[in-house]
Amino acid sequence: MYKKWLLALVLLVVLFHASAEGMTASKAESPPVQQEKGMEDIKYTSVQFTSPERDAQKIVQAAPSFDGYKKAAENNGYVLYVDEKSLALKIQDKKSGYVWNSGLEDNREYRLNKTWRDLAQSAITVTYTDRKGKLRTEGILTNKTKPKIKMKGNGFSASVNLLQAKISLELEVELKEDGIEVSIPNEKIKESKRTKLISLKLYPFLGSVNENEIDGYMFIPDGSGALIRYQKGGKKADAPFSAAIYGSDQGFQRNRGNQEDIIPVQQIKMPVFGAVHGVKENGFVAVVEKGYEHGEILAYPAGVSTDINWVTAQFHYRHEYYQPTSKKMNGINVYQKDKNSFDVKVRYMFLSGPQADYVGMAKRYQRYLIDSGDLKRKQDSADVRLEFLGSEGKKGLLWDSTIPMTKVEDLPGYVEELKENGVDDMFLVYKGWSKGGLTGTLPAKFPFERKLGSKDDVKNTISKLEKAKVPIYFYTDYTIAYQGARKFSGTKDVAKKISSETISFQEKGKTAFYLSPSKSLSMAKKDSNEYKDYGMSNLAVDSSGYTLFSDFSKGNQSPRANTMKTYNDIFGILSKKVGGLSLYEPNVYAFGEMERYLDIPMYSSNYVFETDTVPFLQIVLKGYVPYYAPFSNFFSDSENEVLRLIDYGAYPSFLLTSEPPHLLAKTPSRDVYTAEFRIWKDNIIEQYKIVKDTLAHVEGEEITGRQIPEAGISEVTYSNGKTIIVNYTGKIYRSHGIDVPAKGFAVADRGDKE
Repeated sequence: MYKKWLLALVLLVVLFHASAEGMTASKAESPPVQQEKGMEDIKYTSVQFTSPERDAQKIVQAAPSFDGYKKAAENNGYVLYVDEKSLALKIQDKKSGYVWNSGLEDNREYRLNKTWRDLAQSAITVTYTDRKGKLRTEGILTNKTKPKIKMKGNGFSASVNLLQAKISLELEVELKEDGIEVSIPNEKIKESKRTKLISLKLYPFLGSVNENEIDGYMFIPDGSGALIRYQKGGKKADAPFSAAIYGSDQGFQRNRGNQEDIIPVQQIKMPVFGAVHGVKENGFVAVVEKGYEHGEILAYPAGVSTDINWVTAQFHYRHEYYQPTSKKMNGINVYQKDKNSFDVKVRYMFLSGPQADYVGMAKRYQRYLIDSGDLKRKQDSADVRLEFLGSEGKKGLLWDSTIPMTKVEDLPGYVEELKENGVDDMFLVYKGWSKGGLTGTLPAKFPFERKLGSKDDVKNTISKLEKAKVPIYFYTDYTIAYQGARKFSGTKDVAKKISSETISFQEKGKTAFYLSPSKSLSMAKKDSNEYKDYGMSNLAVDSSGYTLFSDFSKGNQSPRANTMKTYNDIFGILSKKVGGLSLYEPNVYAFGEMERYLDIPMYSSNYVFETDTVPFLQIVLKGYVPYYAPFSNFFSDSENEVLRLIDYGAYPSFLLTSEPPHLLAKTPSRDVYTAEFRIWKDNIIEQYKIVKDTLAHVEGEEITGRQIPEAGISEVTYSNGKTIIVNYTGKIYRSHGIDVPAKGFAVADRGDKE
């Protein structure tokens, strides 16, 4: 799929390097070493960066009251208690004595009305439509529902019949080695004929905090990761954080208009959230194990609805959608008639001591993915991604034409030039190689665009690059189909919404569709033979790793969970029959076959209630899968962005061409305004040297800690004992016996002087 490049002023940065015994330190030629405090300092305490932790008193929890609670289970680490009226939980850490509460303390005063108190204390809250179609909410305590509890050896189950909603279900709570698992089996959910279940929240107030009574934060998986610190009278918001896991399901959304001028919010890549009560004291990370295909992450900062900070997952059993009632697209909003069928399961893994922060959350989730087989160690080499645009289509008055930008036979020459200048580790992505150029040709991949070279030219290029030990990945996509393109039917092969419309959108003056998952799978099987015929052994797959939707085509429906499975089948086929896969911005379920993660998010969405951006996703991946930032030649602040690469452990990327980009002025790639190899060659060399001076010291190593000793300073510790220090500020910073230059960085060994 054609990628939207960030339009920004390009700043060229000239960097030099110096080394000293036991460390490496470098800086950019930029601001003076000393400067007055001002806007520059304020920037480093903004949401775009991570703030230093406040010096806080150790949390002293009042003696917990277990009145009305019954012990349900106990193991070596925790004791689980349940309130038989509300099914509220208390989980006590036997080592520290800290008690996690799923609701409110009876002996506390809260600024909540009765409705909110009941919902906060209830284990389950449902939203439903009554007999008149009106939306209503009910919890266990709303109408004094009386759950029927059955104790088990490691927890309990409870039958719940919500009296007003006339919805019954069964809750299961199990004590695990390091936390709890809460679930609701789909087969146990019963509705009446006149009321319909819309959504459900399960223990939404678990780990909630009243205003800023505890020092800490909520974690949300927004972009690279974001924190919402507990504040009183801080940033105000009139709405909570609410984002669908793996992005919105376009099977229920209205067709998108032209997306050219719209900057979308960051998509959730991982079904996780968390909370910290006292940094380095107590925390948890929660994983949505089942129900994520219809789930969303909610976070309510204090000041939104109540004075309480709370974060949870919500599950949608019926989605609202727009149903057109005329050819003019007049219509009404309605809910699905049939309930979505899925189990709900959320696992809370508690953290204590040094692990109780966002780094500890990421490390625990990393271990979870390793144990489940979703994260596997791949080859990691500190290198650079060079993505070359082969050709692009141009619309004409009578017929369309193709603009060649980089011939395939040019690539070995560029590699040789870079190797002569010390760039030994790199890989290439070649896009826009299909007949007709980058956009407008999908889903057709073959034949190869003749203006770029012949089949023999492709094979010769691959052979030369193999001898140079430089992998080349050929760009492809198994989700997008462009109107007027070949090898698909606009009536049979395009995915449909629940409203019977095709799933389509406008991009750069073109109409694009989502292929039905079954069509994508059949094309992948067929294409795998043609890739081999051209000698292509590595693929870079766009869209399919991060696009997840329901297809309501008659006779060929694919619920979102089925689409996920089909895409994973595609990745498996391509990996087995073709070779290595690089994926663009993949969701976590696609990690299994991935060799490289392309275009990793480097920021959060910058919502008003977010206080910090953190590299949660990067910490999860580091040491297992190499990941690459968006293109350096579109950075708006090259100096700070290069430092962020080092801070986050990400490798640089460049979009390149042989021909000048002004040739693209009247094509869909018109916003690629600077990409000529001859212009960017020196920057590639300089950024590669920076990577070798820093990240090459920690190839294949995991991030074990990240400290922000003061605003604009980051110290990232790795599993081999190396610490990479990044100084974003305009003044020298001293650490580990090293003077870290302004706008510079250093690498320290474990033995370096503190």
